[in-house]
Amino acid sequence: MTEWQDQILTRIRLAGTPLVVVLDPDRILLEERIVQALRADGFDLLTYTDPVAFRHTYETGYRTPRDNGEETPRLIVRFTHTHRESKSVPYDLLEKSECIRITLADLFPGLDYRTVQALGSRHYDALYEAAQALRGKRLGRNQTARFILDKVFSIRQDEIRTLADLIALFCRIHYSHQTVPGVLVDHCLETWAGRQYHPGLPDIRSLFERGAFMAYLQDEWARYISGGEPAPTVPFDEDRIRLYIDTFFLEGALRPLAAPPSVQVPKWAHCGIIRDHDAEQVYRLRSLLNRIQENLPGPDARLDDWKECARLWAEAVTLFSGPSSSALNEVRPRYQALHREIETAFGEWILATFPTLPDRPYLPAPVMVHQIPHYLAHRGGDHIALIVMDGMALDQWLIIKEMLGDEFFYTDDLVCAWVPTLTSISRRSLFAGEKPSLVSGVNGTTRNEETLWRTFWHNQGRSERSIGYSRGNTLSSFAEVDELVHDATPAIAGFVINTIDNLIHNTTMGMPQMHDGIRRWMETGTLRRFVTRLLDRDYRVYITADHGNVCASGVGAPRQGDLVEETSLRARVYHHASFAGEAHAAFPKDSCVWPSQYLGTGHAVLLAGGLSAFSPPGTEVVSHGSIALEEVFVPFIEIRSTQ
Repeated sequence: MTEWQDQILTRIRLAGTPLVVVLDPDRILLEERIVQALRADGFDLLTYTDPVAFRHTYETGYRTPRDNGEETPRLIVRFTHTHRESKSVPYDLLEKSECIRITLADLFPGLDYRTVQALGSRHYDALYEAAQALRGKRLGRNQTARFILDKVFSIRQDEIRTLADLIALFCRIHYSHQTVPGVLVDHCLETWAGRQYHPGLPDIRSLFERGAFMAYLQDEWARYISGGEPAPTVPFDEDRIRLYIDTFFLEGALRPLAAPPSVQVPKWAHCGIIRDHDAEQVYRLRSLLNRIQENLPGPDARLDDWKECARLWAEAVTLFSGPSSSALNEVRPRYQALHREIETAFGEWILATFPTLPDRPYLPAPVMVHQIPHYLAHRGGDHIALIVMDGMALDQWLIIKEMLGDEFFYTDDLVCAWVPTLTSISRRSLFAGEKPSLVSGVNGTTRNEETLWRTFWHNQGRSERSIGYSRGNTLSSFAEVDELVHDATPAIAGFVINTIDNLIHNTTMGMPQMHDGIRRWMETGTLRRFVTRLLDRDYRVYITADHGNVCASGVGAPRQGDLVEETSLRARVYHHASFAGEAHAAFPKDSCVWPSQYLGTGHAVLLAGGLSAFSPPGTEVVSHGSIALEEVFVPFIEIRSTQ
């Protein structure tokens, strides 16, 4: 815990009331370590958004029990008001609480407030430490931007004088998966205005985006290994650039290419060349497994650590289940052992950390699927299309992305699905923009999704006629695509594509069959046409999933009854907790009971543990419902045309 976090926690801990009201316009209280510390101290945290939803939770869970003499956790009620007064806080809360205000202006008094606001909380530690050197000095907007670029991102604009300087900088930024806020990008561009780095260089602003930069590097790499003209603009042979290139290929950010036998390239560049496809796949998979093993997150890991592990593991799954899978048999024992190790470690982490995830800020990027509509509303746009690929895991998105081709730029991120990772829980929450406990209904159906989606956007000021929702789509033909996207398609459009979920429930031969089915579907070109038609009509297009899926092995099915109908082999939902407890007792090593408070329905959930499934012993299935890394982390993509 750092000094700035301790300061905030101390103020809350010293409050002498069971109820603490915190005015938190900058979402500081939702920082990962602070939330974990507050939970460890026995605090519950509620964010005041919808008054009706808040009253339901507060009155039934806290005020009434406390008035009846029952023990309840200390409660923090968070308000996001941007003004200093607390007059919008209900009087009964103010009367019974101590009111605390925390802002970035208090944490960083010497820095420009608006500029600091653009940073994500992951950078506060570095900024706070650097700001101590200011010793009371106050910096203006431009000085603050320069200070943050230097101390947080190690970007010293005056040192970027040549094309090699610029490319090395972008390699370092994207190697670290850093996102430089727009206000800081603006400052860089102002500093670099008038500098001519190379006439063939794309717009520099676009290169701050990882997808655009990798697309540029991919084109340049093709020129580099061709040995012909025109020569690449990127000086790949420079030490400070080439040291990143093998990692970009390992992570899948760049794709190896076939090189003419006559072309001689240096040994370091072999990582990006295909001459023996099967040998290259084995080498890359071994390297990925080494990288994951060396950096496997532990119990105290941050969310970003597990997101990086999920990205690397998805690359490994894609390789292991791909067309060359038979050539990878020699790696199979290590792959399977590491898979079990990952799921054990992630299962322990998600059980401990999940309570802190739902209330994390959705800016600069959403953390969970129910925050996606809020993020889209914040980003704005006259036309917004959200494509929900039911059941799509990250490894399957990698196949889709590769087969969509080079016509698009992608801004890739990951969000967490709700647990249990079931359509009736996570997808309903996604379209509602609310936690499942506020849109409860575990019944195996999704009949309320359209109403929830329309309600969310109506509350954002959109007219009823401008909001659309369509489910049950498979994109099996161009005719279906053309029926979905036309001049009368609503401006705010939500689409559910069931193709992958259908494949999940029809796969009998594991992940290779699953991946093959996706490739066959992508070869039809319908998804490419669907996305292109939306972009041509000026939609901002986003792709995500309600949950992922994983390959699991059957351990048998519990016989306990009173089961709510679900098709998942990785989760069983019961009307009564006693039945879930009995089922868990029958499979103590291969299951766990998920806390029921997240559902808000009174149902109890039994999850299959590790890589187990509630199917006949020894059977291999592809399913979802539990807390595997591949089930919980799903892609969240913004896709744009390269034209």
